[in-house]
Amino acid sequence: YGDSGHDNDVEDGIAFPPVPPPSPASRLPLLVYDKQSVKLWHLQDRKFKRPMADLRIKFECEGMAGSALHQVCMSLFCRLCRDSLTETCYLASTCDLESSVYWTETGFTVRVHGFDHNLLALAKVVLDTVMSFRGREGECDLPTPFSAARFDACLEVLRRKLSNSGMEADSFVTSLRLLCLRRTLTSSFSQLEALEGISISRFVQVMNELLKRISVTAFYHGNVDRKDADKAAETIVTALTPHHIGIPKKKLCTKFVLKARQSIDGHKIIAPTIDQKDPNTAVEVYFQFDKDDNSPGSIHKRVLTDVLEQIIDEPFYNQVRTKEQFGYSVSVGARWTYGVLGLSFSITTACKSADEASSRVDRFLKDFRSELESMDEKSFTEHLVAIAKNKLESFDCMEDETGSHWSEIKEARHDFEAYLAEVRCLKNITKEQVADAYDKWLLPECDAGKPNKRRKMVFQVIGTGEKDASLGRPQVGDKVGDDVERLLCNFHSSTKDSWGRISFVDRAV
Repeated sequence: YGDSGHDNDVEDGIAFPPVPPPSPASRLPLLVYDKQSVKLWHLQDRKFKRPMADLRIKFECEGMAGSALHQVCMSLFCRLCRDSLTETCYLASTCDLESSVYWTETGFTVRVHGFDHNLLALAKVVLDTVMSFRGREGECDLPTPFSAARFDACLEVLRRKLSNSGMEADSFVTSLRLLCLRRTLTSSFSQLEALEGISISRFVQVMNELLKRISVTAFYHGNVDRKDADKAAETIVTALTPHHIGIPKKKLCTKFVLKARQSIDGHKIIAPTIDQKDPNTAVEVYFQFDKDDNSPGSIHKRVLTDVLEQIIDEPFYNQVRTKEQFGYSVSVGARWTYGVLGLSFSITTACKSADEASSRVDRFLKDFRSELESMDEKSFTEHLVAIAKNKLESFDCMEDETGSHWSEIKEARHDFEAYLAEVRCLKNITKEQVADAYDKWLLPECDAGKPNKRRKMVFQVIGTGEKDASLGRPQVGDKVGDDVERLLCNFHSSTKDSWGRISFVDRAV
């Protein structure tokens, strides 16, 4: 390439891209501070060479998991902090400095990014604001930066947001899947109920308790050297003290994922749409494969999952959406749910019933087995090469690179170049291995025609559409939330087995 004599040359799609060597330790995030439950990772940018930086800080709080009151109070707390920082953040934004505070199921996350010159000054203001709730045992009033009037305003905004959550069938069915898989997640219905009668004194009491013991993990990336990283660590530690009490690693919240039972029929969870006038029915058929602890065997299964998605996605869409007009939204997607591998088939329709959509997935999987068997080596190799090229694509901007590294840090996997091992594994994947995985994980029937046992879960959110679209819609009372909570409670009580604590093989250098 590169000269006029080869202008018409194109890649044939079967040449496997070269796999670059692993980056040296100096080009990957490095743990530079680790004391008293506070960790800071640092990476100086040498790719994009812009005067930008990104500081991300994850706070884990004791007592968050599984408590609707604690999680909704943390959500309100983050909203109050953003509201209190509005004026400061507006002035900072004129200098291309941005900040955000948002809640998670185990605590909250702070992000400050933009031009690096005064980034730590803004970070100090944000951290001082969020830490102003600490060390106030016995206090019943809001700390100085906050006002009762703004508390009422933020409370009303949060109530409206929770009331409108999950109004669309396709978003609600995904939420339903996650709520079923994770006991410690709480629904918008239970959070809205927990907000009833909340007072400032009660809110302050809850936040004092939640912020008493915290664990901090941070990542500082960009046009910043080791001295800047030390200053960032000092800024975080100064904001935490003198009231900091850490959480030992063994007491941090474990994200257990429920294990779907291996059976012929699988689990079926049926719920009505929240919006009584929504004509759409959304179905998600989810197959669990195995846990992913980043061991060589897990990497092999992760790659097989990617290959299955790549091979199935287009034929599934073409057959079910384009040819049969089964629904207006049809997709297949690989799932990595807190360390558990899986594959989801999603259909949103206003003309077919939920059972028709669910059975159509199994019918497709049965019919597609012969296509997989007859696929020629050239087509199979093209799929592998396409995945490899996608994994080896360079980051478009520093924000993308920061996000990739940050996901490894916050999940405690620390495999910052996982894609290299995946691409090397891809080179050795055979069609027989993919077919075996397909038969084991997805195929409805075995060779003898007997039903196959799979870890399958079917989630149906049924709307009020005409004719078949509303078939099977549960009869609900005035409060849909009560029926959904009862549904989740029944599912969790009948499903006790989980994938356990998933400890990743740490590949950090």
